Amino acid sequence: MSPGRVRRAAPGQRPMRSPAAARAACIGLAASLFVAFACGAAPGVVAETGTAPTAPATVTLRARVVATGLHGAYGIRQVGRFHSGGPITSNPEFLLQTQPGRVLDPERVLVALEDNLGAALGNRAHAAGSVLSIDPRKAAASGGPIAVPANLAVLPQRGAGGALQIYTAQTEANLNRKHNGGAHTAGFAAASGPRYLSINNAFGRPWIANAPFGLRGEGSESVVDPDGAPLANAPSAAAGGVFAGAATARESVAKTVRSGSFASLWNRTPSAQLTPGALRNGAFGTALLGASPDGSGFAVFAVVTGDGALVQAHVQDGVDGLAPPGTIAVGAADPGLIGIVFKWSPTRVLYVADAQRDRIVLLHLGDDTRHFTLSRSSAFVLPWLREPVDLAAAVPEIANPRFASHTTLAGGSDLYVVNRGDGSLLRIAQDGRVLARAAIDIPGEGRVGARRLRSIAVSADAQRVWLITQRVGSDESLLLEVDGFDAAGPFVQPAALPDSAPAQSAALGERIFRTAFTQGTGLGPLFNADSCLACHPGPGGSSAQEDHFAQRVARMDSTSGRITPLDGHASGLAPRLATRASGQSAVAAGLPRGANVVSLRMPLALFAARAIDAIPDAVIEAQAFAKGDGIKGRVNFVTAADGTRRIGRYGWKADIATLDEMVAEAFTHEMGVNSALAVHPQAPIKDDGSLVRAVSAYLRGLLRPTEAAP
Repeated sequence: MSPGRVRRAAPGQRPMRSPAAARAACIGLAASLFVAFACGAAPGVVAETGTAPTAPATVTLRARVVATGLHGAYGIRQVGRFHSGGPITSNPEFLLQTQPGRVLDPERVLVALEDNLGAALGNRAHAAGSVLSIDPRKAAASGGPIAVPANLAVLPQRGAGGALQIYTAQTEANLNRKHNGGAHTAGFAAASGPRYLSINNAFGRPWIANAPFGLRGEGSESVVDPDGAPLANAPSAAAGGVFAGAATARESVAKTVRSGSFASLWNRTPSAQLTPGALRNGAFGTALLGASPDGSGFAVFAVVTGDGALVQAHVQDGVDGLAPPGTIAVGAADPGLIGIVFKWSPTRVLYVADAQRDRIVLLHLGDDTRHFTLSRSSAFVLPWLREPVDLAAAVPEIANPRFASHTTLAGGSDLYVVNRGDGSLLRIAQDGRVLARAAIDIPGEGRVGARRLRSIAVSADAQRVWLITQRVGSDESLLLEVDGFDAAGPFVQPAALPDSAPAQSAALGERIFRTAFTQGTGLGPLFNADSCLACHPGPGGSSAQEDHFAQRVARMDSTSGRITPLDGHASGLAPRLATRASGQSAVAAGLPRGANVVSLRMPLALFAARAIDAIPDAVIEAQAFAKGDGIKGRVNFVTAADGTRRIGRYGWKADIATLDEMVAEAFTHEMGVNSALAVHPQAPIKDDGSLVRAVSAYLRGLLRPTEAAP
């Protein structure tokens, strides 16, 4: 909040004459309560209780500038992976757009711009707008930021793989009438004054919250196909792919609660709205709520509007209200965007940024089997909330096939909060405890101050954070990347290794691969061999010597046949050798006494490591289905070292997600060189990740002998 701004108190409360006075009053209240109404909350919003507030740990994050030249930049979101069985992966043309280098490549970041980037407007009565797809890896590889040209749309067509690609814009080709000529909103574009992005990675598409007429004009919420146009073959004839104003209110409900596409299309009856509400003002935030409680399987999104209300948009039935006007204080000035995230388990809660009141509103949701309902509201008011403008899940929900979206909290996830008032980031728990605070430094520009931070997005692996920040003395915005952080400080990022890893890294990795380790260099106390080369001759092949075979051990119940892991052998491996005093030969380690199942596993060849990394998740998932011969498989999802759920690619049971983790597991369990990059690091740590990353770089360039250059 700007210095000197007077904030109105809630009815019956004494006015607070300045933000500083308001915060001082809050801190001075009973320490066991977050008393929301004392800090200007709206009537009907109750306080959240918690422990006494204490000053959070403060860390400094060094920003990397990903892109410059952004104008009118608001919401950002990483694309993320679309689950199999949804409309993106089931349509070959759509699926193509998610492949590496394409506009919806899961690693790319989408940025909402109130800028047509030089393209002609499709509807001159509506605001300009576009959604730009940026590949942050290109900035990392080049060592400098990507400059966004003002006329990007009219430059020669850039093919797949370009650092900058336009996903959608306010052009004739992307108006709703392209596929929905009879819709009430046929003249609306997928992006027109776009402010916020939420992607249904579970079973749908990207959705965009728009303010085509600014704060006070009617808003729109669009559902966008991979080609950038509003939804084709839309289930709602009135809306097509764009909900707007009062023109797309609910028109039907389910007769009974059923499931399945046939039931969802034919099991309907006309209905007026179940809860009053409309997109009468600009749309400034949106988040996936999941499938409708009516059993139809259709998606429902929450939308925050410029009058401080929230509505819900059912992709088939239309718009209902969710929370009344004034739930969020918007004020007379355009807020830019209003951050929102959703917690789906174990209870349903929408967290919404309320910058004008220095708080976060919690909307606790229920349902009546037809639509979502508001059960109660509460708020977090903390002295470290300084005009919170945007929110993000510290760990986005990427695994659940019904709720996957980067605007959804994974189980137990904290929240990141963007404070526009002082330029800081907060990490807070779901119960309102402030865990850590961060300040942002931009090399060459210094500390990011008040009024500059605008929006936030978190990577699918929960390790990186992207921010939109305003450049000092300019209307230009920057896309920044920083490390994630918590109370222990910033997350340490592994050194980025592009596909063409530096020759020196690969050369170092080869030397490590061939090196015979000793006790002095970290070998043991339990191990199978003293070098990578011993079990993978060639190098990179597979040893046929039995004494190089790994021993997988377990215990089988002699009655039930149930297999259980052995205490002290969580990996399931029993190394063959044990170190002795310095200068003495190793001795046989012996099998664990409790083992009654031993399976010998031949070392795996390593030549194809780089090819395994390159296989898209969707291709692996497609192989799980029967091809007409009755044979099918099951994709093995595993928990990676960073806590995210991914497809297993490496190991005898495809139980390791990444090449780095496979190498780290081998160092740890085959040589006793415990690595920090292992899935379950073991003390004492002997490798901080440097050995593992170097060997991984070497393996990525390792060719089979028949592929070697002549």
